[in-house]
Amino acid sequence: MNSSTAYSPACPIPIRDYPRVLLAHGGGGRLMHDLIEKMFVPAFSKLRAAERHDGAVFGAGNARLAFTTDSYVVKPLFFPGGNIGTLAINGTVNDLAMCGARPLYLSTGFILEEGLETEMLWQIVRSMKEAADIAGVELVTGDTKVVDRGKGDGIFINTAGIGIIEHGMAISP
Repeated sequence: MNSSTAYSPACPIPIRDYPRVLLAHGGGGRLMHDLIEKMFVPAFSKLRAAERHDGAVFGAGNARLAFTTDSYVVKPLFFPGGNIGTLAINGTVNDLAMCGARPLYLSTGFILEEGLETEMLWQIVRSMKEAADIAGVELVTGDTKVVDRGKGDGIFINTAGIGIIEHGMAISP
């Protein structure tokens, strides 16, 4: 046995209980909490799970910053009051605000399904720009990937955001 196969830790979530990921693992409830606590926290030493935020708060020089990321995989893509794009911008801005931060900059990543109507994509992109302008944040970087037809529900969006904390209060859930 070589050194790369000598160590194989046991899966922290009992395989007999959940041999496959369920939709409920992404729903914000008990299964998602267990997945994060038992799998991701032990694997990522810098994960700040103890904060229980949708974002991390940390120091950078003399500044206190908040950083968050979220993915949006909703159906329908358009709904009363907005669409997946407005949800992505406003959700990330909200996560930063819940950390006590003033949102500054966002990134976005698009996973587009082949065959998505470009007019629909343009409506989503325009609404993201409008939501960012209203929130006073800048979209400063991004990425786009295209997946095979039938593999992406039209569009998935990931956003990440960074904000500055301009007060001394500790904000926690």
